[in-house]
Amino acid sequence: MVVEVKAKPIRKDVKDHINRIEILRRRADTRNDKRKFQGAIAGAIMINTVRDYTHKAGYYVIEQTGDTVKITIPEGFTPREW
Repeated sequence: MVVEVKAKPIRKDVKDHINRIEILRRRADTRNDKRKFQGAIAGAIMINTVRDYTHKAGYYVIEQTGDTVKITIPEGFTPREW
């Protein structure tokens, strides 16, 4: 699991995280590492539109709720694997 942590994530953070995971995948492939990667975006303040965009990109969403966090998984969600 590759997690990007931001106080208040925006769409650009999601796009940048996709690029970083693709770099990790290429490096793993050169080492014949067949493990699968999944991604998540964690944020203290998660705007609904960014949450929806993150899910559509295939990422889990980790949100702060008081003193703890929750993982938001919508119905029918399928995580993307690299």
